[in-house]
Amino acid sequence: MNSKHGCPDIIFNHDSDFNLFADGIMKNLSIREKKSCTYPDYRCASVLILLVNKNNSPHVILTLRTDSVSTHKGQVSFPGGGVDDTDENYLFTALRETHEEIGVPPEKIKILGEFDDYISLAGFEVHVYAGITDYPVEYNLSADEIDTILEVPLSIFCNKEYYKCDIIQHKGNEVAVYYYDWQGTTIWGMTARILTDFAEMITGNGNY
Repeated sequence: MNSKHGCPDIIFNHDSDFNLFADGIMKNLSIREKKSCTYPDYRCASVLILLVNKNNSPHVILTLRTDSVSTHKGQVSFPGGGVDDTDENYLFTALRETHEEIGVPPEKIKILGEFDDYISLAGFEVHVYAGITDYPVEYNLSADEIDTILEVPLSIFCNKEYYKCDIIQHKGNEVAVYYYDWQGTTIWGMTARILTDFAEMITGNGNY
């Protein structure tokens, strides 16, 4: 495996290197202290950072949402959604929603661990999990919810190749809002925030 611009192990020389990369993420997630938050008035949701080995480098699977969904119309998001009363736990929600939205069943996903909790401006308390699946992926999109699948190089978030960063106030805290442009599509908001933080954990930068 090679690295560049301070990003470790993002170019794979052998197929087994991706599994070593995933094992490193799993170890990091198991030993770090998760950042948790609880807002009783917010609705709980779960999302999945789903990684694949595409073109010998890690890519993250994102979705471009349709204009008919109730929230985040036309925006780039992770597979995931709101917690149902019948869901066993937050991980179950993330896997269920991933299956429903993009057609990847739970048995095709290896979960690496749980990342941090986030609060969205739309009023959701979001629980984040990371996992891997084999590539190429056999998608089956929910036409009502998902317009397009995006397979985005993780390196753009490792290198912080954003074109703008706004600082906003939320719940008395300053929050950085990153904007990444990838092939003419803007990845911003909580999705960009999570991926930036996740990449900092991988590279060893930031407060991780």
